[in-house]
Amino acid sequence: MKYFLIIIFSFSFYSATFASNKIIYIDPCPGAEFVSTENNIIIGFENPIGFNEQEINNCITVEGTKSGIHKGTVLICGDRKKIIFKPTVPYNCGEKINVRLTGEFLRLFFHSRNSYGYFFKTSLKKPSPLPGTNNNGRFDITAVLNGPSLRIVPKLYILNNNNPSPGFLFTAPASGGGYLVIYDRAGNLYWYNHKSTFVGDFKKQPNGNLTYYDFDKFRHYEMNINYNVIDSFYCGNGYQADVHELRVLNNDHALLMAYDTQTVDMSQIISGGNPNARVVGLIIQEIDENKNVIFQWRSWDHFAITDALHENLLDSAIDAVHGNAIEVDDDGNLLISSRHLDEITKINRTTGDIIWRLGGLHNEFTFVNDNLRFTYQHAVRKVPNGDITIFDNGNFHNPPFSRAVEYSLDEINKTATLVWQYRKTPDVFGPWGGYVQRLDSGNTLISWGGTIPTVTEVTPNGTIVFEVTYSVNVYTYRACKYDWNGAPISVNNQNSKIPSSYKLHQNYPNPFNPSTVINYDIPRASFVELSVFDVTGRELKKLVSEFEKPGSYSVSFDGSQYSSGLYICRLKAGDFTASEKMVLIK
Repeated sequence: MKYFLIIIFSFSFYSATFASNKIIYIDPCPGAEFVSTENNIIIGFENPIGFNEQEINNCITVEGTKSGIHKGTVLICGDRKKIIFKPTVPYNCGEKINVRLTGEFLRLFFHSRNSYGYFFKTSLKKPSPLPGTNNNGRFDITAVLNGPSLRIVPKLYILNNNNPSPGFLFTAPASGGGYLVIYDRAGNLYWYNHKSTFVGDFKKQPNGNLTYYDFDKFRHYEMNINYNVIDSFYCGNGYQADVHELRVLNNDHALLMAYDTQTVDMSQIISGGNPNARVVGLIIQEIDENKNVIFQWRSWDHFAITDALHENLLDSAIDAVHGNAIEVDDDGNLLISSRHLDEITKINRTTGDIIWRLGGLHNEFTFVNDNLRFTYQHAVRKVPNGDITIFDNGNFHNPPFSRAVEYSLDEINKTATLVWQYRKTPDVFGPWGGYVQRLDSGNTLISWGGTIPTVTEVTPNGTIVFEVTYSVNVYTYRACKYDWNGAPISVNNQNSKIPSSYKLHQNYPNPFNPSTVINYDIPRASFVELSVFDVTGRELKKLVSEFEKPGSYSVSFDGSQYSSGLYICRLKAGDFTASEKMVLIK
């Protein structure tokens, strides 16, 4: 998002040619603004370098106009084509950071120069999250977080079940708290885990493990086939990971995104603009197996705020990009979906340059067979035949409606041909969220986001073979279908059966690390207390303390703050009391 376009001809890394190598990538970009005070410096080379970390560190000087000289450490990435300089202490807000290269490291590339430098500027203020709103159909996260609490798995109503594709359906229904839920091919409950916070983007990664996003922790968690959390993914450089996307790659790297709220003087950009507007940009990061950021792309360096066609640019809060999907193209470069630009953008994963822009104000393609184009879209994905699929939310179709679309792209002649679409009759409009997944069978799974029905599976000719829905006010950001070999949970159909007796079930999994699910049955209305104690009898956590109706319930317990050992879970309901032993192993 270009606030000011700064071109430093004498200091351009990108045009510098060297005797044996060339610098082809740098972050932060020369002249960049709104840079995080915790940002590392990344320099990428065309070929591997022969220096070691200490030699490079001796040749780099980083100095802030307020914070002074910054000491730090240098890391050389796995392929030896990138170096990372990590400052020991953060920069100050609102300062200019000068970077200079000197010594033998410099002379290898710049034979006639004694020094080489460039600068970038840090954020004016410490960024703060921008709450969601309902303006123009934007995803109102606060409405979901403050909705009625889900104490039992929300019922999934089966509307159509006519020989759907094999696989298990993954959803993360949310209202108040949230659930991670897996259903079998027929739509029956297979496994679930209740979370006290809002969760989303529950899916299977190429390595066979599951991931989900935790809004409370601002990170994605990875679970193995036994549903044990084994890793987490989070943004570096001082940014907080966003719910919309995590792609774990085959080399154990990961792609994820962050929203970046900055204070911008919009009066310098548009007449009548707010001089203290909070504007949200987009950060794309690739992290390696050690969670080091080895690639970063910032919308501030490439998009203009005025590219957001549907945003009120006179407002005090402007969500100017709203990225929601990352895809790796067949050539290894990146596709990103920016909802508020109505745009799919292809980014060079080596240099960070934009390769092309599809849709929106700066569209470079001719659309064939599609006069509507897509608006406020979600979930760009490549399919095996080389095409891309998109969930077209359609907020600005007239009248609004949503659809699944598939385009064949000619990247040389810049044409985007609509080769397939699915539009329900009557129309369905999901103003936010949504996903399109091409299944191995050739069928397409469509999750409709913020509306009902929740999920539809259709054949290539548009015949519905599977359709399910939650009730109104229960939504899942996206739904996916995968093969899965994980074990089912022991409690099924909890919404439709009233238990015949009180029961505290053994927690699952057990042993656990760090979280586990506790299920219990209440045959009649009772005041319920569910607590966790240590072996001395000291109450550590009261999970439930309220009057509950008859039914089967599920509560999760997070043991991340406790040490390994034996714990006791006790249920008291009316005159009934029961306890179960739980083992936490870290």
